[in-house]
Amino acid sequence: MKGIDWLRKLHTKELLGIKNNCYKWFFHPDGYVIYNNGDFPKGSGIKITYAELKQVLSERPHVPNKVETKRIRQQAAKQKVRSYQSSKF
Repeated sequence: MKGIDWLRKLHTKELLGIKNNCYKWFFHPDGYVIYNNGDFPKGSGIKITYAELKQVLSERPHVPNKVETKRIRQQAAKQKVRSYQSSKF
């Protein structure tokens, strides 16, 4: 299995975790890292490149950061009509 095929099967949260973890070890002089999250036999892993990781992340929808999430929550709360409030029509 190629690295990019394996990456495409992962959830976005797992991809972001790999990205954050691999900053410590990126890059082998040849431009790849051998990543093992426990799915592979000990002493082995899957060879992935930073370009493959970025490509798979670019195919996914945007994940809001803490500030963006807070803003989205606040806007949703402002628009919500509660049962005890009078109608705004």
